[in-house]
Amino acid sequence: MNREFLHKITLLGCLFLLITSSSGTDNGFQTPEQYAQIVQEHFANEEWEAGKELLEEGLQKYPNVSDLEWLMGKYWFHEKNYDQSRYHLVKAIDDNYNNVNAKHLLVDVEDITENYSSAICYVNELLEVNPYWRGLWRRKIELYRKQNNDVEADRLLKRINQIYPNDTILRKDYIYSMEVGYQQMKKGGNRKEAIEKLTELIKVSPQNEEYYLDIINLHLQEGNREAALGWSSNGLAAIPGSGALIVKRASILSELARYPEALAFIREQMKRNNSPAIRRMYNDLLMEAARAEKQRDPYVLYGMAYEGGNKNKEALDYLLNTSVTRGYTDDALFYIREAKKQYGNNDKGILYKEYMLYRQMNEDDLAYSTLKKMYEMYPDDYDITLAMSAQHMKKAEKLMELGLYAEALPHVLFVSQKHIDNDVNGAAWEKALSCYINMKRYNEALATLDTITLHFPDYENGTLKRAFILDKMDKTEEALQLYLSAIEQSDEDMRIFYVIGYEELAVPYIKKCMEAGATKKAYEEAIKLVSLNPSSDLGLRYAINSSGLLGKYDEFEKYTAQGINYYPEEPFYQAKRATVLERDKRYEASLEFLKPILNKYPSNKEIIGAFSQSSEYRALQLTKAKEPEKALAVLDTALLYDSQNKSLKYTKGVVYEANRQADSAYYYQKYYEPSIMEYRSFQRHLSGLRSMMLKNEIALTYLRARYGEEDIITSVATAEYTRKGQKNSYTGRLNYAGRSGSASDSMEAEEQTPGGVGIQVQGEWTHHFSPKWSTTVNAAFATKYFPDITADVAVRHYLKNDWEIGAHVGYRRVAAYTKRYEWNDEFFAGGTGDNGYLFTGWNESKTNLLTVGGELAKTIEVVRLNTKLDMHFFNSNFYYNAQIGAKYFPANDGKTNINAMASIGSAPETAVLDYALPGSFSHTNTMVGLGGQYMVSPNITIGLMGTWNTYYNQTNTVRGSSPLNPIESISTRYKNLYNIYAQVYISF
Repeated sequence: MNREFLHKITLLGCLFLLITSSSGTDNGFQTPEQYAQIVQEHFANEEWEAGKELLEEGLQKYPNVSDLEWLMGKYWFHEKNYDQSRYHLVKAIDDNYNNVNAKHLLVDVEDITENYSSAICYVNELLEVNPYWRGLWRRKIELYRKQNNDVEADRLLKRINQIYPNDTILRKDYIYSMEVGYQQMKKGGNRKEAIEKLTELIKVSPQNEEYYLDIINLHLQEGNREAALGWSSNGLAAIPGSGALIVKRASILSELARYPEALAFIREQMKRNNSPAIRRMYNDLLMEAARAEKQRDPYVLYGMAYEGGNKNKEALDYLLNTSVTRGYTDDALFYIREAKKQYGNNDKGILYKEYMLYRQMNEDDLAYSTLKKMYEMYPDDYDITLAMSAQHMKKAEKLMELGLYAEALPHVLFVSQKHIDNDVNGAAWEKALSCYINMKRYNEALATLDTITLHFPDYENGTLKRAFILDKMDKTEEALQLYLSAIEQSDEDMRIFYVIGYEELAVPYIKKCMEAGATKKAYEEAIKLVSLNPSSDLGLRYAINSSGLLGKYDEFEKYTAQGINYYPEEPFYQAKRATVLERDKRYEASLEFLKPILNKYPSNKEIIGAFSQSSEYRALQLTKAKEPEKALAVLDTALLYDSQNKSLKYTKGVVYEANRQADSAYYYQKYYEPSIMEYRSFQRHLSGLRSMMLKNEIALTYLRARYGEEDIITSVATAEYTRKGQKNSYTGRLNYAGRSGSASDSMEAEEQTPGGVGIQVQGEWTHHFSPKWSTTVNAAFATKYFPDITADVAVRHYLKNDWEIGAHVGYRRVAAYTKRYEWNDEFFAGGTGDNGYLFTGWNESKTNLLTVGGELAKTIEVVRLNTKLDMHFFNSNFYYNAQIGAKYFPANDGKTNINAMASIGSAPETAVLDYALPGSFSHTNTMVGLGGQYMVSPNITIGLMGTWNTYYNQTNTVRGSSPLNPIESISTRYKNLYNIYAQVYISF
């Protein structure tokens, strides 16, 4: 019958679940690509809010999709909320490292927020994808300028200008950079260096008149008038008709008293520029020439003689040499033709003069053709070979500027194999090295570097180049060791230079180790870098992060303090300082430390993250201290800054759960995203919360007890209803007990109570005054077997770290039964046996039982331990009962558990009295039990418990053969009682 009853209850519960269950519907049908396309159309039409609304829907369906995160970052960039923009753009890259759009926008975000190092890192990542993107190179140079790193900017500008010689913007920037350099040198009195810089400038910008004037003036200041004249000639060749250069050259010639040459020059130039100023200067020079008529120019005289028919060698050689020297190109070409008529077309001297003339005229192809002809005729001539090498070097430079390193390599190898001049040879080897590196022929590059260092022991870039090549060969550790050796042997100036090079290699290598999971190696390299450069920002960051991952908390704290010392305003180190405080469980101190920083940087991702984490830890700490209201206030403050933080929301749900607010707990905890391993357990926990949310509960309990040595069954059935609230719970309970036996003289002597039926009605109220205090009050009235009156008051105090203490006091009015014997008057009238007394019924007595007790409990993760001590005052005597128990919650739903217990005392545990089970006082009573409960669904929980009681049993008897001499006796022995409790809880 009991089995059928339980089966019906289970079927009803399942039917209820089917009726009340609901299923979600998916209204979405679009793919992430469709969302991205539609959102971009909205943005293109300046419909930003509409696009954002659709984008949020897409991200909810497809979280962390790269293109959707990029578009969200683009929206926040448009709204000028750069921290939010950065957050979504980084998520876009996390999902798709090659998302170029996200990286481009991140460069803009970091540029606007003045995080130039980060912006440069993202530019570098973009250049890895497209290394020949000029705009990126220009952007990188601009960022270096903003970073006040002009040295790196200039170095990069020169390099990129060589790669893109036709880019006008880069060319303009490069020219401006060199202009600033030579102006500084000129102001500092470094004329020679200024001349060298101007020479480079003129190569890049040969049409700038001011450069020629400046270099002419610098040569004049150095006293080198011939060089000044040469540059005036070069300038006029590049800028024909330049009035300033005409005036400058004529002035120098005038100062040298070379009036005929000056007048002839001006006459020639007046064909192109007949300005009033030049005519005026010509007239002035005529006057000066007239005053110095004695200083006739031999060139004019020889020219007149040659034209007059005196075409001897002396006149021709003088006219040819002078015309070439003076830059009279038309005259020089004429006299070269005349010389070839006299000396032949293959004369070395004439050919060399022709080569020099073509060079002055910037006719590179004609110059090279003439030089090549001479080299083929005179391969051992030093000057010709030197000039040929210069031409090869020039061709190599142009090819390298175009990125044609394979085509440039034969030219520089030609020069390097001639061993003409140390400077030229060294430059050739260095260009060969550059070609091998850019062609990724690293072994040949190392061999070339060995040759350079062998022939040029003072070559300063050897270590840098070798380290660079080794790094490219994936031998970064060897490259770093090379730097360390160089640092140990260098002076202070070079040490700084080498440390910078070491850091440039070490930082990407450490990053690579971190990404590969080689945290220990990354840590070792990071501390080496920090030991060399204590102020290395990236080195300190990697040292902090890797030491944290390795559990080296002392090192973590050390490098955090070092970072704050060098970068006191940097949010990263402030966040790590908060982490140090968290590790010491000083969560409140961490929050106090972060609050002023958060006020200063309200949108900084790192500070917000640190504040959120400290808030989470502090909230859990307050929850353990039974202060949920304070915990919620802490979390709400954190959510003001980090409203989308799912971990904060989940923790808020945990706090609500601890405060018995199951509906709020369920709402916030559902934000948690469990791993695959956690999924089933998490869903079980949510089911437990849904069960807690149900306000009504019906509990059905059936107790079946059996003596160990007798087949006597005792049962108690219980039905109860509970209405649950956050602060108050109300329970009504009905207990029913039936006993076998009768009140007649057929009763066996071993029985202790009469047969019959007992009913107990009980009411109970539980009230939570605060998260730290609660009380339970109950009262019951019964007809039989149960205590006539039951009243209990219990108070419980919840301490920190999941400790609980409790105290209770109770009163019971219990009934005691003794057998009543009377003399059988018929005993002498023919009765048999030696006993004339008959059992005629039961004597019932009422006794008051007062109970006082205490309880101590501790929860350790999924295990709850408790101990309880009851002291009973009964018939003016004192009795006790001590209990211990443990509950293990394996399913994370708050209900499913395995329960074990034991007790010992001179009185039975209170439950024996409450359930009308036999027990005795003044002798040892023991009990052990094992059972558990299982939550079938949020609406149904079932339980089973078994206990084994051993108690002291007394039976009174009266015997005798005379009514005047009754013999009373009490038989005693220990008996075992086995109990099974079956429970069903139905919540709704």
